[in-house]
Amino acid sequence: MTDEAVDIRIDSVVGRNANAQPARGLAKVDKLITLNEILKGYGELGLESQQHLTEISQRRVELKRNQRLYSLAQGREEVFVVKKGWVALSHSLSKRSQDICNVYMPGDLVGVRESFFNNYDVSIWALENCELDRVSVVDVHSLFERFSDIKRVIVSYIMVNDNIAIERLRSCTHHKAEERVAHFLLEIFARYRFKKMIDSNCFSYPITQEVVGELLGITSVHVSRCMTALEQKKMIRKTRSTIKLLQPELMAENTGFDEELIYGHLKVF
Repeated sequence: MTDEAVDIRIDSVVGRNANAQPARGLAKVDKLITLNEILKGYGELGLESQQHLTEISQRRVELKRNQRLYSLAQGREEVFVVKKGWVALSHSLSKRSQDICNVYMPGDLVGVRESFFNNYDVSIWALENCELDRVSVVDVHSLFERFSDIKRVIVSYIMVNDNIAIERLRSCTHHKAEERVAHFLLEIFARYRFKKMIDSNCFSYPITQEVVGELLGITSVHVSRCMTALEQKKMIRKTRSTIKLLQPELMAENTGFDEELIYGHLKVF
């Protein structure tokens, strides 16, 4: 790790799949993953705002698979740009399993919502070898207050991630385990497509069964059975590190998944 942020420490987290190899990404990113480029996807930004976003102080953080990063900057969480790899965000509570809140892929921002709370106790868990850029919270919040367009796109970004969590919760409360897993796969597929990181129905999938189980409220064994059932029904084809959706339209019909419920508000932003 090359970062020098205050109060950062890294622990190793060894799980059942600790010996698995990092997933090979299939994403073809045609532009640099930066704070400015990410936020431009969630609303219009003026040239002055874009310039200020490119000038924000950043430090590189590198994490190995299954390492954790705990960070606080003057009582507030830091913001990270996910450059490479997948990470999970979790509450730092040892009595509640991993207590994972969400997972983030390249092109996502981690900690934006949390940065507006004081002493919000969370940690970042590397699901594969990854690179993050730590962004100055002070600078982000300063621009948030000064520029209405930056405020609008940050709120839009937070809304998308809240929409993802809401739709996942709705799936968990209305569907059985197999439909929950199918809904989650469609969610990941939609997130890749929104970022224009794939041009087919096949995508990199470095998320372990334990993590999926935490997010969907089922056991890792049940997740495995559901994945097998979906494969037997010719809905998906899976390998060690990738998923291919064979019938995404039918999966969406069976689960009620609708991308508009996640990204629809961007049409008015």
